[in-house]
Amino acid sequence: MQNHIFRPIPSLDHQPQPQNKEERLKVIIANLEQHHRDVRASIIAEARDKMEATREQTIAIDAMDLGGGDHVPDYTQLEANLKGAYVGGGDPCLPNMPALSFTEQGARDPELSIAQETMKQLEAYDKHAKRVRDYYTKALERQRGQRSTSGQIMESRDPRRRSAA
Repeated sequence: MQNHIFRPIPSLDHQPQPQNKEERLKVIIANLEQHHRDVRASIIAEARDKMEATREQTIAIDAMDLGGGDHVPDYTQLEANLKGAYVGGGDPCLPNMPALSFTEQGARDPELSIAQETMKQLEAYDKHAKRVRDYYTKALERQRGQRSTSGQIMESRDPRRRSAA
């Protein structure tokens, strides 16, 4: 996932410099949100490329000629199963096959495993990005709170601004 997260940093020369800490935090949050969208798009694009490669590989395998059409299937086992008495449960024509768990079935379908892997990567990155974004959002809220309370404190300390009681 590192190749998705660590991207080249765009040039900051054309960006105006923030005048105060609150503006700087707003710019940081906006940059984090843009980076989050870029990382998600990169993860999804990689998954699409893997899916296309898997489909092309499957098509190539399906297109192969597996031999001549003169092969005659052997039905002797089927006939023996139909003639004899069946003891047990289930379909007498099919051998006993163990049931596959969901994870085994998913591992056998490459497209499904790619989708599951992509979802795990997206969830992990979303969790990480949320922690970082929350840190800066709380810092912005603290900065706004300090600004509003410092303004009130300054007004109460300024003797010219005291209300007449």
